[in-house]
Amino acid sequence: WPVQVLSVGNQVVDGVQWRDVVNVPALGQTVVRVAFADVGGRTVYHCHILDHEDQGMMAVIEARS
Repeated sequence: WPVQVLSVGNQVVDGVQWRDVVNVPALGQTVVRVAFADVGGRTVYHCHILDHEDQGMMAVIEARS
């Protein structure tokens, strides 16, 4: 699912940026919004760096449309 990037670190992102991959700074955070309006069911979100995925950057989301 594409996500709207709202902030990276403590910096609010100007304008609307939709992405399917988001970089998260080391020891930082990125805030995103997911539009679930037309989607239902279970899916997984995860980091593409396997070491990160193995350390918990992976979870199941259940969206109800």
